[in-house]
Amino acid sequence: MSKLNNATKLLAGLAIGTAIGAVVGLLYAPESGKDTRKKLKKEADKYKKELDKYANDFSEKAKKTKKELEAKLEEVKSKLAEQKDEFVAKAKEAGKDLKSKANQTKEDLKDEFQENVGV
Repeated sequence: MSKLNNATKLLAGLAIGTAIGAVVGLLYAPESGKDTRKKLKKEADKYKKELDKYANDFSEKAKKTKKELEAKLEEVKSKLAEQKDEFVAKAKEAGKDLKSKANQTKEDLKDEFQENVGV
């Protein structure tokens, strides 16, 4: 994303610099004001079209990147849901084992108590 921003900034800087250079060149040209204004309008229209093209390209790339990120996010969410289900199943199984062992220990203690105390 940072590389894309830097490239966009570079292109914008180049376009602005070129536009400023063209305007300055036209202003110092030995032509009438009417001719100079026509040239300025023509150059401005040209740069506007180029800027629109770069903006559309950037917009398309941003949309594509967004779709890719959304797809990856869905994949991660799916994997996390699977892992959660596995974890819950293992926890339930461990709980059952623990309960079974606790009941067995309880029965063993009860039997040992009855043997030793005789009740």
